[in-house]
Amino acid sequence: MLVENRRDSSPTATRAASATGSKEPHTAPIASQSMIEAAKRLALNSYKVCDDIDTRKIHGFKPPIQQSKRARIKIAVIDDQPFEAGSLLRNYGYAIEEKGDVKKLSEIEEYPIILCDLMNVGMFFDTDAQGASLIKEIRRNYPAKYIAAYSGASATSTQAQKAKQHADTFIKKDSEIESWVEKLDDLISEATDPRNVWLRTRAAMIAENIDTKTILLLEDAYVKSIQSPIPDLSRVRKIINEENIASAAKNIVLGLASSAIFEALK
Repeated sequence: MLVENRRDSSPTATRAASATGSKEPHTAPIASQSMIEAAKRLALNSYKVCDDIDTRKIHGFKPPIQQSKRARIKIAVIDDQPFEAGSLLRNYGYAIEEKGDVKKLSEIEEYPIILCDLMNVGMFFDTDAQGASLIKEIRRNYPAKYIAAYSGASATSTQAQKAKQHADTFIKKDSEIESWVEKLDDLISEATDPRNVWLRTRAAMIAENIDTKTILLLEDAYVKSIQSPIPDLSRVRKIINEENIASAAKNIVLGLASSAIFEALK
């Protein structure tokens, strides 16, 4: 007959076990799934995300923008010819700088907004696609920049269609000055929105296969930089130096330094 092996829990047996030095087996408490999920939420809630940014800190950068505000955001023009609308736009307060054609992207690195002609520029990148190829390269390397493509050709031309894939907007070169002003104010408004700028930067990092943890750390550092009494990228640079991030991704993140965000927060 089988005898069931049961532990004797009587007072006599307990005292006997104590006398011989034997102990009850210790069982560690098992965390429930709800406890684990709560711990995860608590950890995630300690990080700042772009939705935590109070955009009310950035005053006066919604259209129509005052001339004094326009003057703070540098705009580069890429055109092999003199920019016809340039002198009038400067009268409206825009900080227009004509760069001619560019041989390397570092020439426009400091400008948060780029106006790019589509014909006879970008010749150092692609002689066929011309300006469209240059816009594509700027977008890939500097996702925080805002780009307007312009041309004397129709908006339905092959060059314009290629450019529109990567530019933020398109404008006809001979448009009325009011149209230029409206477009530029819209670009400045978008370029000074820290949430929009981060979402573009984050999308570019995802495309470069940056892991989720690193992106979370960088977003937290970016938001805290924006919220700091003296906004700068020191927190973001610290994360870049501590994490093993590919050089292409580093350049994307450091491109935030030339965005319009920190100028708008001054």
